[in-house]
Amino acid sequence: MQEAIQWRNEQIKINGIIDYRFVEAPAAHSFNARNTSGVTGVSIDYRIDAKSGVTHAYWLAKVVVAGKPKTKSWSIRRHGYKKAWEQAVAFRVKMTNQSLTTKAPPKPNQKLLRWAAESQIQLSRE
Repeated sequence: MQEAIQWRNEQIKINGIIDYRFVEAPAAHSFNARNTSGVTGVSIDYRIDAKSGVTHAYWLAKVVVAGKPKTKSWSIRRHGYKKAWEQAVAFRVKMTNQSLTTKAPPKPNQKLLRWAAESQIQLSRE
């Protein structure tokens, strides 16, 4: 078994392979141009209830803990736009020790504004 591990480690060095299971979370994440939340690992997402057909919007935080992905979400309907974003960011910061670069959620996109209007929900960034 030890020989297999040694061979694997040599192959990783030779081929420049990065095994993200062994990289600490803050170092493994960098800013992506597709990021619209202002915080790495935090995004807005939508879920459609199969039975009722109702669309739910929520802020989602994603982290990798001990090599396993973990996600947690906060409903915009229940918590409000800003509070749901703050909770997702707080979870992400707590789990990764990631430094925070922004203090407010981004301006809601057109898809979210349509959803809020259809659902009769007032969105506030305050």
